[in-house]
Amino acid sequence: MKEESLTENKIYTVNIWKYNSNGLYDYERDNFIISSFKTEFGFFYKDINNKISFSHTLEQDTDKKKYLVTLQKKDDKYILYKRFYTNLPINTKTVNNLLDQIWYVVKTNSIKEKKFTSNFIYEIKKNDIIKIGRMKFLIKDMNIIGKDIKKSIETFIPYEINELSNIKRDENCRICYSNDNSIENNPMISICKCKGSMNLHLECLKKWIKSKLQIKEINNKPGISYIIQQFKCEICKEPYPITIKNNNNYYNLINYNIPVGQNYIILQSLNLNEEKNYPFSIHVLIFIENNYSYIIGRGHENDIRISSISVSRIHSRIYMKDDKFFMEDLGSKFGTLVLAKEPVYLYDGIIYQIGNSLFYYGKEDIKNNNKDDNNFEKNKKSLSSLGEEL
Repeated sequence: MKEESLTENKIYTVNIWKYNSNGLYDYERDNFIISSFKTEFGFFYKDINNKISFSHTLEQDTDKKKYLVTLQKKDDKYILYKRFYTNLPINTKTVNNLLDQIWYVVKTNSIKEKKFTSNFIYEIKKNDIIKIGRMKFLIKDMNIIGKDIKKSIETFIPYEINELSNIKRDENCRICYSNDNSIENNPMISICKCKGSMNLHLECLKKWIKSKLQIKEINNKPGISYIIQQFKCEICKEPYPITIKNNNNYYNLINYNIPVGQNYIILQSLNLNEEKNYPFSIHVLIFIENNYSYIIGRGHENDIRISSISVSRIHSRIYMKDDKFFMEDLGSKFGTLVLAKEPVYLYDGIIYQIGNSLFYYGKEDIKNNNKDDNNFEKNKKSLSSLGEEL
C-alpha cells in the first residue's frame, strides 16, 4: 500500500451513540457527529457523553473522561497508537478488553449506500482476531499449499497447568473416581474456579466434552463445524480453555481434524460470556481452489451461522484469491473488524474503529448530520437488547 504524506489533511472522528453501545457502531445510521482535528502529536479522549476531545498532554482517566488513543508522527507519517498487551490468558476479561483497542474496518462489498465505508482489503493472517457484530473469532491456524504463512502477533497463550503441586495424590477424578495419576499424557487437572476437589483426568474431561460435541458438515462444502453449547464448568460456569499446557506438552480439549495437504483456515470462537448460552465453536474451512469462499451470518442459509442479533443475516465472507485468504464485509449493520495489534498508519480511505467511535483521515470536510433523531428512543431500545444478549 502506498504511503502518503499527511501534512495537509485532518483526522476525523465519528460518533452516533449517546449511550454505551457495547463496542458497536451502526454503519447504517444517518445521524452522526463528526469532529475534525489537525494531524499533530497528542492524545484523544472520550467523555461520558461520547464526545471526542484532543490534548497535547497525557491526562489521567476520570469518571467523566477516559483516554482513547495516541496520535504520533513517524517518518513524516502519522500513526494511531495504543498499547497492546500480548501473552494473555483467554478469559472473559481479556477478551472484552479488546473492544477499546484499534480495529481495522474491513472493505464492504454491498449495493447498500453507506456514509462511511473503508476501502481496506484485509489479507488474513494466523493469530488474527476478527469481530463480527459482537462475536469475536481467532484465526487459530491456516495453511496455503506451497506458501509460507503470514502471522500476526500472538495475543493469547495456552492455559498453563503447573506441576500438580496443588492436587493431592489421593484425590479422585470426579468422572472416573480413580486417583491414578501415573498414566503418561493423562494428568489430573483442575481448570475451573470450583472450591474443593474438582479434579479431573485430562482424558476423562475430553471424553465428557466429546459426548456433548456436535459435528456438522458445512452446506455441502468440505468444511466441518465443531459446536458445543456449554464449553464451561457446569458448576462454577468458568469457561474452559481450548488448549492447556503441562510440562511443555500442549493438549487440546476438543479434538478436531486438521486437513493434510489442503488449503484451510481454523476459526475458533472467543465467545466467553459466562452468563449467556451462545455455543462455543471451531470451524475448519477447507478451500478447494482460488475464489472459493465461506459466507458468515445470522441466516440459516449461511455456511457459518451465528445466532446473535448483532450479526446481520448475511454479514461477511472469507475467501481465497491469488493463493491468499481475505476477509470481506457484505454490507452488515455493525461491520466486520480485524484487531490491529501494532500501531497503524493513517491512509486516505481507511477507517479504524475504537470502541464505538470511528477514526479516518482525509481532506473532505463532511458536515455534521446531527439533526433531531425522531427514532432515538427506538434505536436505544434496540441497542439495549443487544447489551442484554451479550
